[in-house]
Amino acid sequence: MKRKTIIMIALLLILLLPLSLLAVDRLLPAYYAESYYAELSPMLRHIQDSEGKRLIVLGNSDVAFGLDGAMLESLLEDKGLRYTICPFGLYAAVGMSAMLSLTENELRQGDLVVLVVEPVSEALSSYFGATAFLKCAESDPGLLLRLNASQRQAVLGSYIEYLQACFSYYREGTSPIPRDAYAKSSFDSRCDLRYPRNGNQMPLGFDSSAMVSLADVQIEEAFIEQIQEYCRKAEQSGARVCLSFSPVNSASLRDHSPEAVWAFFQRVHAAFPCPIISDPNQYLMDSGWFYDSNFHLNSAGAVVRTVMLAGDIAAFEGCCEPVRAELPSMPPMAAVSLDTGGDMDTFLFEPLKNGWIISGVTEAGSSMETLTVPSEHEGGPVVGFSPDALSNASGLTRLILPSTIIAIPDGLFSGCPQLSALVFAPRTNLCRFAPETLRSMPSLTIYVPEKDYPMYREGFGCEQNEWERFLNRIETY
Repeated sequence: MKRKTIIMIALLLILLLPLSLLAVDRLLPAYYAESYYAELSPMLRHIQDSEGKRLIVLGNSDVAFGLDGAMLESLLEDKGLRYTICPFGLYAAVGMSAMLSLTENELRQGDLVVLVVEPVSEALSSYFGATAFLKCAESDPGLLLRLNASQRQAVLGSYIEYLQACFSYYREGTSPIPRDAYAKSSFDSRCDLRYPRNGNQMPLGFDSSAMVSLADVQIEEAFIEQIQEYCRKAEQSGARVCLSFSPVNSASLRDHSPEAVWAFFQRVHAAFPCPIISDPNQYLMDSGWFYDSNFHLNSAGAVVRTVMLAGDIAAFEGCCEPVRAELPSMPPMAAVSLDTGGDMDTFLFEPLKNGWIISGVTEAGSSMETLTVPSEHEGGPVVGFSPDALSNASGLTRLILPSTIIAIPDGLFSGCPQLSALVFAPRTNLCRFAPETLRSMPSLTIYVPEKDYPMYREGFGCEQNEWERFLNRIETY
């Protein structure tokens, strides 16, 4: 009897746990209500509330940063094509798989869905970012009901982690701080991103830590099956589905030869059961059209991409006349803040296009306990390291990094076992790193400016935040 009672109590607690967690969630403030995450619900409502035929452009953050829906609607209307444009791409950390699940039962007669293919393996997989999605659903829990079974299971598995993040804000009396384009207020009522994105913000003009290799892109079988099912449901609803391509910073491509692009096109064509309306070569765009990543366009670039997509859609609909619109001039590169500080005579440098990386430490630098990396060398930004750059800095205990450093390569600290302090100067975005780089240095403490700490907690932009796993080792100054 006693054993049965214990089992019944245990089962009761298991049943009550989700309700208890939900109650805690509802009692906490809406911390993400003004953030970029919160725009997902208005995007879905815009689809639901729009009358007549809808043109849904579905993808990741390249849709939010690279599409002017109002302009696209006007350009198509000039060709006699009357659609309500519904942008539905927000956050790669959520995953395109979730965007498909949210819209598959919303399609109706006459709709056209443009699926935007981003040449990144994770974007072409069934990946689902449960914690990021919970933040999106904070102000609209009904979004959770639209997920498929495996996605709902992932949400349950991440719910405690999400609550811990919310409770830490509650305990500290703070909130996530929306930044620049990454705020709900940056979107208008049509779900178009209206924050002025002037020029390319990246020190090199491209993100050298996230190079794009078309040959290495994998298309997951489970994702192919999800697209097939999506197309089947669309056909049953009287809707059509077609494919286009995301803009890609051409400077970030490892190989943009015609052969490489054609091979990628062929793989996409073979994988998905819907027509491709765009030439991928057109969407390999000059770095001057990009903003803060290899897929995010600045405001002028978004206009150029919108005109190209309008032409693709018009041709797909049988319009032989080209789409004509006045195109903006390419904006100048945004000024990168450089200074001449740092230990210029203690490092060796290797050139990159438009900048430099640290390739080694001089004999003088190898005996120093503190090294300060300069932000510039011979007029160009210093953006990173070669993997073995610190291999002979065995006495290094403190490394100070400028805001221009984009990434820390895996294994960088293997030659400096005494390193105990990694200090970041104030910066506007996060430095990339491989998690194993920090796991292999359990005594390493990371120091960041107090005003930058929310960025390390929440991440920046539309990428996964690896720093979140190491918050217990971050201290502010």
